[in-house]
Amino acid sequence: MADWLTDSHGVPMFSLRSATDVTRRALSSAIVVLSVSSLVSLAYYLWDWADVILGDDTPEFDEWLALAGVLWLIVVAVTLRRLIKVHRDLAEAAQTATEAYHDAASSAQGWVWRVDPNHLYLYSNPAVEEMLGYRPGEIIGQGVFDLFFLPEDHAMIRADVDNSRMNNGWQNRQARMRHRDGSIRYVRSSATAVHDRNGKLVAYQGSTADITAEVTARMAAEAEAADQAETRDRILRALRDPDALQILFQPIYDLHTGQIAGCEALSRFAGTPYRTPDVWFAEAWQTGLGIDLELHAIDAAVRQITLLPPAAYLSVNAAPQTILDHRFAAKLAALGPAAARIVVEVTEHAAVADYDTLALAVQNLRATGVRFAVDDTGAGYASMQHVLRLRPDVIKLDRGIVAGIDQDVARQALAMAMVTFAASLGMSVVGEGIETAEELAALQEAGVRNGQGYYLGRPVPLQSPPIPVAA
Repeated sequence: MADWLTDSHGVPMFSLRSATDVTRRALSSAIVVLSVSSLVSLAYYLWDWADVILGDDTPEFDEWLALAGVLWLIVVAVTLRRLIKVHRDLAEAAQTATEAYHDAASSAQGWVWRVDPNHLYLYSNPAVEEMLGYRPGEIIGQGVFDLFFLPEDHAMIRADVDNSRMNNGWQNRQARMRHRDGSIRYVRSSATAVHDRNGKLVAYQGSTADITAEVTARMAAEAEAADQAETRDRILRALRDPDALQILFQPIYDLHTGQIAGCEALSRFAGTPYRTPDVWFAEAWQTGLGIDLELHAIDAAVRQITLLPPAAYLSVNAAPQTILDHRFAAKLAALGPAAARIVVEVTEHAAVADYDTLALAVQNLRATGVRFAVDDTGAGYASMQHVLRLRPDVIKLDRGIVAGIDQDVARQALAMAMVTFAASLGMSVVGEGIETAEELAALQEAGVRNGQGYYLGRPVPLQSPPIPVAA
């Protein structure tokens, strides 16, 4: 059998210097020696008997001994026949194993390859084309480093290969390889060193799997985790830094008297790059600090409540999760009588899983004197659920209803219906986002009592220094 197995294109695959080959060579040698020696012995025996037969001599001892040798040759012939059969069986078994290996290598899911000690490809199965864009015949004789590995990785990979000589190969080594189209593939390879009978390294044969999707997903997860950590750290710094958060107050007017009925506390954050408040709070919820940041903003707002007009209330925003937190209840209770000037606007950052628990918390907090409002009413299903399940003291019409209400009969009808609905349950209505005199007039005609918006007043800081209240 040939020393090298070839594929259908005649490309060398791998050496067949195995135990089977050695056994077959030994059998071949034995068959040759026995056959030659048997023929020589047979000729010698026939020569001895030729004298007896042709010369009419009486057979002597050596002639009879030669006759016994001829009988022994029958045993040798039977043995030779069996050796030849064993040799043939071994040849068939080796051929079957060779074909099976060839089929397995050609159809394997991963890339099966073989390189010589100089890192030149000796064999590749067809999987290389799907993985790296080359047909097997195109890479045979090509250098591994010249063809696939990135120049900046050469030194590291060569060092790894040199170290692997002492370990007879490597397992699960990750690396980057360059696809034919120039893109980068991440791969994991394992290989075994192949030595000749004298222990000399003749090749490495192994397999490579494409793990680009796995590595890309891991890198994305690591980048997301790093981004989350950076975001969390930024929010924690804002919680510690007294200058990171500024509270602005937007006036809420009585649309019939023109007097200030209250102010809504709005957060503004320092730092670069600039991020709007909704981004700050969204990131806080994503990193598990949403409640902490809302409580921090509420603290900063209520410290300034005494700077508001005496009859004005302070409106603060809180998500259902914050309302359920025991620290929120403690802060309201600590305000004492001033809690009656607080209106908590219930916002929505996540779906409410248990309205019964939230409604009970709202009911208990009302005992401190605090009132509740539902923000963005009319903007969607969630706000209406808040209204129906929590029975707030104030309904705030969403900007989507207020915008252009003077030119839209449907919006006017909806505003009047909300006013009627609220009055029947003892609630008041605030129109949000009033930006024109026409919108203001339409809300007044619809019976909306209070309103806020840029037309009436923008969010501003209080002019006097903040005066602390009971903590």
